[in-house]
Amino acid sequence: MLIISVFIIGAVVADQSSSTECPAVLKAAGVSDMFAPMIAHSVHSLTLEDIRYFFDADATEENGVPTVNMDLFSDTRVLPNAPLIGYDDDFSTMGMKAFDLVMRNMNRTWWGITNYNTLETLLHAYHMAEIWDKTAEKYKTVARLLDPESEICACMTDVENNDVLNYMNLLAFKIRYPGITSGNKTIADQYIEQRKRRSAAYRIAYDLSLQAAHFRSLDFDGFDFDLPDVELLGDIAEKLVDNEEVISQHIDSSEHWEFWKNLIKQGMDESGFYDLAVFLFCTLN
Repeated sequence: MLIISVFIIGAVVADQSSSTECPAVLKAAGVSDMFAPMIAHSVHSLTLEDIRYFFDADATEENGVPTVNMDLFSDTRVLPNAPLIGYDDDFSTMGMKAFDLVMRNMNRTWWGITNYNTLETLLHAYHMAEIWDKTAEKYKTVARLLDPESEICACMTDVENNDVLNYMNLLAFKIRYPGITSGNKTIADQYIEQRKRRSAAYRIAYDLSLQAAHFRSLDFDGFDFDLPDVELLGDIAEKLVDNEEVISQHIDSSEHWEFWKNLIKQGMDESGFYDLAVFLFCTLN
């Protein structure tokens, strides 16, 4: 898939006048139809330190990679740039740095992922690092062959119009309010009250599956994600239903670990890694 797609990239870059329509440009470059939700899921917890380690050692704080705000109490749900998170550089491996970050925040109920216990938060960190590690080789290949001034990059970085930013906001809602898109419309009222109280009473967690088949194309027409959470929860529960299941089994036994292990093994297919590599290269260059 990557070899074929990179060949097509070369052709599209060589003839940028062939199309001015982004869907056609991206399709010709081998980018999947579901790149927007896939990218949102794949970069939502990316930090500047992660970018520098896996992709671009010279990346700056103005990196243009949107991420979900780890402070889930904040009214700002999506950050415009992957933040410098403050890993402890006394540790030499990314694994220990990520471990330390989770442990430093383990008592903050509304930090990172709503209602994940400490083991699950650690699993999420390692799971995302594995995705970035698998993407890193494709990033190197894309970097050799893709022109950052191409129409492809112009389309990939237009996050306000290509739905990446919309899906990032939606993912922020799913993390803050698991089950909000499940089709259970009554859950919105419960979460509105919860948000007002800023409590975390619901022991369910969002599904971290990254399979392309897991995503559905949603219509964001009429949604203004600049509005506060309490003004959007009802409409999201009613109009952005994707029937995403929520997880009620927490990692508290070997049996439940088998459930989570099977979940993360589903992972992304090759097209997802490729989409992510193209997006990150275009955004960082």
